[in-house]
Amino acid sequence: MARRYGFSPDDTADLSSWIKLRIVEDNYAALRKFRGESSISTYLTVVVAMLARDYRAQRWGRWRPSASARRLGDVAVRLEALVHRSGVPLQQAAEQLRTTGLTAQTDRQLANILSQLPTRQPLRPVEVGAEALSQVTTATSADSPLDAQQRDEERERCRALVEQALSALPVEDRLILRMRFWDNVSIADIARGLRLEQKPLYRRLERLLVDLRRVLTSAGLKPGRLQELLDEPGS
Repeated sequence: MARRYGFSPDDTADLSSWIKLRIVEDNYAALRKFRGESSISTYLTVVVAMLARDYRAQRWGRWRPSASARRLGDVAVRLEALVHRSGVPLQQAAEQLRTTGLTAQTDRQLANILSQLPTRQPLRPVEVGAEALSQVTTATSADSPLDAQQRDEERERCRALVEQALSALPVEDRLILRMRFWDNVSIADIARGLRLEQKPLYRRLERLLVDLRRVLTSAGLKPGRLQELLDEPGS
């Protein structure tokens, strides 16, 4: 999971300790919730994936790869995360990607990939208090408060519909969708991680998307809004 998100060795150690603590707290509540709906390995993959997302959100805020990065592939996604999410210099990010075995491309080749991605401000650890609130107010002052509130309410309504639809799916189907679209895991990696055959997984994923769109459309989600939610960088 740490390799997938391009974590540094120090962040990887912190992530590991943090996840282990979350699993054992409250007398192993996370394990006691297992109901046998899937294999224990699949269930733990779900638990670790969700905890890793929570850890990232606490450390850097919400982050999603851009549509451009997803089109260019896994190297672009992880390069974007390192440079634009974590603020890692390009040379250091390139070395980290090569060290983890994700790519053998040179700094110049990776710089060319980065030039094709939209510029985004690095996320920082979430701040609390008056200073943080002041920064939020300044950043949004150009928008009408009413317009911003309406956009936020609409976005949250759509996200609630998506979460409700996902919660009705079997745990493995839910995990496949989250890993593919929320965490941008390749289908090959999903197949290896969940011990599934790769070729049938493509058809299964297509079927899940068709079913999900049908349910969401029936619930009132506008056509195309699901893809917009998947493409939002801050989801």
